[in-house]
Amino acid sequence: MPASVRRWRGIAPNIDQVALDQHYVSIHLGGAKRLLRRGEGQTAICDVKSGAYSVVPAGAAFRWETAGPINFAHFYFDPKLVDHVVTSAFDRDPSYVQLQETLGDADPLVRSLALGLIEELEAGDPQHAYLEDMLHLLLCRVLRLHSNARRSARLGRHVLAPFRLRRSLDFIEAQLGSQIGVGDIAAASGISRFHFSRAFRQTTGNSPYAYLLGRRIAAAKILLIHSDRPLSEIAAQCGFTSLSQFSRMFKREISICPSSFRARR
Repeated sequence: MPASVRRWRGIAPNIDQVALDQHYVSIHLGGAKRLLRRGEGQTAICDVKSGAYSVVPAGAAFRWETAGPINFAHFYFDPKLVDHVVTSAFDRDPSYVQLQETLGDADPLVRSLALGLIEELEAGDPQHAYLEDMLHLLLCRVLRLHSNARRSARLGRHVLAPFRLRRSLDFIEAQLGSQIGVGDIAAASGISRFHFSRAFRQTTGNSPYAYLLGRRIAAAKILLIHSDRPLSEIAAQCGFTSLSQFSRMFKREISICPSSFRARR
């Protein structure tokens, strides 16, 4: 799951936490306590109030020693979800963003969101979409407070993130012979058609339609040179709706018709 929650009560006061492949936020509940945390080359001691929180990035390993009530909840976030939120909510390149660890911090919004999530879960029969929205809000707040998301490299409102561009280009290559449009390519990239068209042009120098047509023409040229398939079959295989459309578009782009191009091989 991209995000999940676990509640812990009445367990041993000293815990060795191994390195995890997920980030997590720990909410300290049940009353005031003293936390001692060893690991990652340092030792930290903090007196925390109920509702305070700690942030542990993926890959960090610590030994926790607690003096006081053993009562806390962990909110786990998959790094892919964090990258998605960095891109969509902060308009930043996730490769430049790092989540920063913290111990026993207090923030009214983090506390309210965390307690609200715990209350919904313990009430039973939680609404999945509602919980997902709250988890995303909690993650956004933590990233705002404990990462460089606000200061890292901006993607630019009209530039595609590298991973979205790769999704788009891979989709085009896989669907050259299908009747796809800009809306289909935008959906594959994961953003709206309106934003996608401008961002694709800004990133590649071509509109999505021009790029798609160029790839179809390039594929047709290879088939014309290296095969004896009928022109109508090549047209269909390269995603053109008819032989006449294929001939018209090929001549417009290459300046000669497909049959003349083939004759030159």
